[in-house]
Amino acid sequence: MAHYDVYREQLGGLYHGHALWEPAPAGLYDQVRVGDVGLVRQGHFVRMFNALFPADHALQSYGVPYDFAPLNMVSALRDHEIEDQIQAAGPDGGASASFRCRRNKGAFLSLPFNATRHDAIRTKVFETYIRRHCDSWLEFADRLGFDVKLEDILFVTGCDLTSSWAMATFINPPWDAEISLTVESVGAAGARFQWSATNQPHNNELTQNADPTQCVFIRGFRAKRIILNYKRMKAFAEHLPDDPDNEPEASIELIREPNVPEHRDPLIGVLVYIAETMT
Repeated sequence: MAHYDVYREQLGGLYHGHALWEPAPAGLYDQVRVGDVGLVRQGHFVRMFNALFPADHALQSYGVPYDFAPLNMVSALRDHEIEDQIQAAGPDGGASASFRCRRNKGAFLSLPFNATRHDAIRTKVFETYIRRHCDSWLEFADRLGFDVKLEDILFVTGCDLTSSWAMATFINPPWDAEISLTVESVGAAGARFQWSATNQPHNNELTQNADPTQCVFIRGFRAKRIILNYKRMKAFAEHLPDDPDNEPEASIELIREPNVPEHRDPLIGVLVYIAETMT
């Protein structure tokens, strides 16, 4: 498993969202925003367009899908700060921490300064919007040259932005694997990191950035198309090609990121499995 997938998997249990191994926009856009529609590639979010801005806005650098209609949700957002993970002592001092992993995989994220969480409040509107437009999004992604499935496309409803960060993953480390991290402040919102390790893990770091444009977690919805053929499920009969009742019926299932566990009737999972394997 690639280190960016290990990182996402290990931090997934926090339920803050999809953990991005590459938080920086990398010059492709200014920052991740609520309303972005895109995909994650090797730990980096790639924006295709933003559903909250007009088609002719500068953010729509790749254009928009053929049926695009902006979603008016700008006034229905909320922001709040996230507590620091490692406190930096200030311009004249520093802070340090050590991390040890005694399992076959592990990961950590250090935020020396507060991150800001941006979330949509009325997420039901986002659910309706993705159901209505997801097919055109897939066609748009194909037109842009992305080899993706429908469920790879993420409609962003929330993100955590910060100015400085450091992260690392452990993959099959020796029993005594340990990494130490020292943080020194650089200006008002930047930090310098120094690593030392008994066994070098995969690490990633941003030394200095003045603006909180680095996205460490991203939240939203994905759409997945499920083909249900009630005739076949009910009678296991041979299909008659000229019988319109035997045509498969498609249903859109929404996948929330993060997918927080909740009580669910186990029979629902059985029926979905039958629908997916018998068509």
